[in-house]
Amino acid sequence: MPITHRLILEDMMKKISIPSRLWYENKEWELTLPDHWQVDNLNPPGFEKAGLTSGQIREKIHHPLSGPTLEEMARGKKQVVIVFDDMTRPTPVKDVAPHILESLHEAGLKKDQIRFLWALGAHGAFDMINARKKLGEEITENYAIYNHDPFQNTVRVGRTPTGVELWFNREFMACDLKIGIGCITPHVHVGFGGGAKIVLPGVAGIETINQFHNQLYRDKGCTGLGNFENNIMRAECDAAGDAVELNFKVDCLVNRRGQITNLYAGPFQATHAAGAEEGKEHYGVPHASGYDLAICNAYAKANESAIALLLSLMLLKPREGTAVLISDAPEGQVPHYVMRAWGSEYGGRHYTPRAKGFLQRLMRKLIVMAPYPDRTSLDLISHSDDAIFVKTWPEVLAILEKDFPNKAKVAVVQDGTMQYLKK
Repeated sequence: MPITHRLILEDMMKKISIPSRLWYENKEWELTLPDHWQVDNLNPPGFEKAGLTSGQIREKIHHPLSGPTLEEMARGKKQVVIVFDDMTRPTPVKDVAPHILESLHEAGLKKDQIRFLWALGAHGAFDMINARKKLGEEITENYAIYNHDPFQNTVRVGRTPTGVELWFNREFMACDLKIGIGCITPHVHVGFGGGAKIVLPGVAGIETINQFHNQLYRDKGCTGLGNFENNIMRAECDAAGDAVELNFKVDCLVNRRGQITNLYAGPFQATHAAGAEEGKEHYGVPHASGYDLAICNAYAKANESAIALLLSLMLLKPREGTAVLISDAPEGQVPHYVMRAWGSEYGGRHYTPRAKGFLQRLMRKLIVMAPYPDRTSLDLISHSDDAIFVKTWPEVLAILEKDFPNKAKVAVVQDGTMQYLKK
């Protein structure tokens, strides 16, 4: 194609920037879309907020919402555990943890009295490359860091009021000061993540995790993205947090660069309630539907990218729309012992095998843009043959321009893994 003709075509394209590769280059790159399409860029207000400085983060941690300061709580304690969320969550724990450690050391605690524990829930374990990304070099080199193992070394604590049997990580339960660091984002089950979800399912035993997910079927109207009030699964988390005596929690809200824009510190129910209230506007976009095409990016939880398709289904014309899932996760999708496949015809307790053609009952076409594709990446939602896999945006655009040569109503979701449609 002559250069002049190519330039003319590029001038006729809309350009929308989206975030990509949080735990790698953490960059923005551009989508190009035909100028004759009606394109709505669904970008929630919180994504554009500036990140807090280290001093602002420290100030908020040292002045909790209520109750004693962390330094006051730590005095006289013997063993401390700091539970932190894993690589499926965008929390930059390395920006928070040093201020937590400052309070602990001011209270007289030594390094060998403090350990860090990955809140993996039913996810696979992480190595020290990931620990350095999440916690930073200084903490990784100077403090003990343990993976949670849901299959063994757990301690029974009791039951929730609805009967979920509670087993928790042995190392966690052996400590007399329990601290959690996590983030608040919309969640498909508990409405908004955060609060005591860091312990249930974060450091729970596998049977507890399975029973917890069973609660989803009690009343689906009391669960779901952004549904915080009267959420039955959140109530299970709160009951677990009380049972294990989670003493202090830091809950963060993040922007489109994975930076902390605000955080709440103190009792876990207070931080969760305040963070979710802010999160309703921070992550919310106006309710909309009837789109021909929904382009859903997965950024904050790129290794759980299939959850972004929930927004696509809400946005698209039923059974007529096309979805594009942008799944740029070099490490692939996180192993999940409850939700994903572990063989050709079976998986975790809540895994449901999907026959070919299942997804076509819900939408016209699914295109997955995955620079590092694999054959099991969609097992949470569909058979892999239900999707068209490509590696680059020009390949996506070539398909879309054939399918929509004229007008099209298009939604671009900046990050379908931490956005929701407001009621």
